[in-house]
Amino acid sequence: MMQYSIRQDIFQRKTAFITMLFLVILGIGLGNWQLRRAEYKENLAITIASKTNLHPLSASEKSWQLSEAIYHQMVADGEWLISEGVWLDNRPHPSGRDPKTGITTGFNLLMPLKIKVHQQDFIIWVNRGWAPRSFTQRDLVPKISDMSTRVQIKGLVLADAGKTYNFGEENFSTASDGKRLVQNLNIENLSKKLNLPYLPFVLRQDSSEDSDGLDRNWPAMDSGASKHNAYALQWYALSLMTFLFWLITGIRKQSKRLG
Repeated sequence: MMQYSIRQDIFQRKTAFITMLFLVILGIGLGNWQLRRAEYKENLAITIASKTNLHPLSASEKSWQLSEAIYHQMVADGEWLISEGVWLDNRPHPSGRDPKTGITTGFNLLMPLKIKVHQQDFIIWVNRGWAPRSFTQRDLVPKISDMSTRVQIKGLVLADAGKTYNFGEENFSTASDGKRLVQNLNIENLSKKLNLPYLPFVLRQDSSEDSDGLDRNWPAMDSGASKHNAYALQWYALSLMTFLFWLITGIRKQSKRLG
């Protein structure tokens, strides 16, 4: 009865063995990396949940840094600089699809709010919400109604307003209401044009009774850990399949040689 020898197989198929070993190590390494990403995302979700349950920060208390304020709730009292608002293009609906129109992509309205920090004027950029786009006129944006100049808002501090892929230099056009229409928000550049100091983050405004027509039904923040766990399982499975393929082909080749 033929007995399979793995040592003999390695000697006879050195190139195949080295290739298999490389792919198995690579797959296991990528699987381990995905598990580390999942663990990071889970810890981040715990951190976000703990911060959002704390008492809201006051935007006027100090010149906050991103590391101090990120994922905290924050209250800001100030004055909208309405003419300096910016529409961000190609933004998905907060829930994936607008239940009224079925539209999935549109605009986010980012607007600077002028606040006082120790009696000095500062800018904080606020994500006011989402609005559907017109598929017949790219730059057509809805008219924002009932927008008071002096407001108090509450929201969640985020590093930015989210980014979309942009090939080449960022160029802006003009929306139908005269505001800038861009792909991504560059807080530093836009704030410098206003000649005012700014807080280095975006405040995503919470859902409220404001009748401005913008959608602020933001989804609950998903850690995304399950996706990384699934990717890890795929990499481990590919590593196992690679090893089994090499092993089975080796057994078959030896059995043919031995008749």
